[in-house]
Amino acid sequence: MKRLHSPAGRRLFRAGHTLLRRALSCYGKIPPEAWRFVENAHGKPLIDPDLDSPTLSFSLAHTKGLAVVAVTGGADVGVDVERADRFVDAARLAGRFFSPEEAAVLHRFNPEQLRERFFLYWTLKESYIKARGLGLSLPLDSFSFHLAGEIPFRIGFSADHTNGSGEWRFAAIRPLPKYVAALAVHPAPAGPVRIRCFNPLPSGDISPLGVEFVGWSGGVKIDD
Repeated sequence: MKRLHSPAGRRLFRAGHTLLRRALSCYGKIPPEAWRFVENAHGKPLIDPDLDSPTLSFSLAHTKGLAVVAVTGGADVGVDVERADRFVDAARLAGRFFSPEEAAVLHRFNPEQLRERFFLYWTLKESYIKARGLGLSLPLDSFSFHLAGEIPFRIGFSADHTNGSGEWRFAAIRPLPKYVAALAVHPAPAGPVRIRCFNPLPSGDISPLGVEFVGWSGGVKIDD
C-alpha cells in the first residue's frame, strides 16, 4: 500500500485487502490479520499452503469506488469489476483483444450499447483469466463468450485450449448502479454453483446484498 502514490489508490487497496481478509475469516477460523499468501508462477495470489486453513480459493478485484471479493470452497474462482460509465474506445479494443466472434457481435451495436456490452464481455473474460491463474500467457482472443436472449442473459462459453469448457460456471451482476462485475468458477467435480452476495458493514457484520443479475450460465443457482 505504501508504494502507491495516490491517496485514493491507497484507500482502495486498504479497503480491498481488508475485505478479502474479513471474507476469508467468515469461512475459516483464522483472524483476518493472520492470513498469509503466496503466488503461483504467473503471479496469482493463493493462501499459504503451510497455513492451517480450510480449502478455500479467492479472487479480489477493484475499480474506482468499489472493491469485490469472491470466495469458494474446493473450486477455482476469478472475479472482475469495472465502472461501466467510463470512456473507452470499445470498438478498437474489441477488435484488438476479443475473439473474432465476440468482436463481430459487438460491432452490431450503436456506440452507447457497444460500451455497455463491452464491459460485460471484458469482465467475463478477465474473471476467466484470473480463475485460470495463467496471467497474460492466456490470450483474450483464445476463448469466447456468447450472450443469448435479453437480460438476464444466458451465458455460453467456448475455448480452443480446453475440452472442459462446459464445466465452467459464469455469472455477471450489477453490484451498484454504473458498475458491472463477473464471476468465473470451475467446480471440482463439476456441479451446480450457488452464489450468495453480501455487503460488509462498518460494525464488522455482513448483510445480504441485493444485486441485479445480468446473466448466468448453466449450472448456476442464485441464493436469496
